[in-house]
Amino acid sequence: MPTQLFLRTISSSLGGAGQLALSMKRGGASTNAITSTTAGGTNITVTTSAGGQALTWFSEQMPEGFTLTGTCTVNIRGLEAANTVNAGRGILIERTNSAGVVQANIVADTTVPATIAEYTTADAANGAFAPTVTSNTFAVGDRIKVTLKVRNVGTMAANASGVTNSYNGPTSGAAGDTFITFSQDFRPAEPLETGVNVYTGCNGYLNG
Repeated sequence: MPTQLFLRTISSSLGGAGQLALSMKRGGASTNAITSTTAGGTNITVTTSAGGQALTWFSEQMPEGFTLTGTCTVNIRGLEAANTVNAGRGILIERTNSAGVVQANIVADTTVPATIAEYTTADAANGAFAPTVTSNTFAVGDRIKVTLKVRNVGTMAANASGVTNSYNGPTSGAAGDTFITFSQDFRPAEPLETGVNVYTGCNGYLNG
């Protein structure tokens, strides 16, 4: 069974600034991340707001060791403020230890898709993109880290509201439907929240 991980607005258990959760459960409402573009820019990390905090997404720790192989499907929703912004999607997927320290690339910093396409001015997903995963041996406690990027399509132009990415959405194929699907079956040890009680386990989910 493939493993699908959604980019969420809730904080990662690591607790650092701009570190959000990469979860097996969809979010409750689509949220926008606005990234300012720069004249001649090439590879800008997505931010919460124009000039704001850079964002990264971390899975919970892996409850058992395994070797990750195969492919993954990348789906990034977003738009650009104007056709003159000349921006497209990018992504970096990495394996970290339990503390979030990067150990190796899973998918090296790349455009999405491989032949980059420019954002339109209406929220949409990228074209088909299924890069091969670099084989990684996960130890107990390791995590997956995802960093979204704004990449140039030709010459990028400066725009304070250059690119808006939507994530944390509840609905497939709609705004906020930003996710990574791995062809391999694995389960991070996510907490299960039910009311005021929190339970943990490899089949748990995050609310919010």
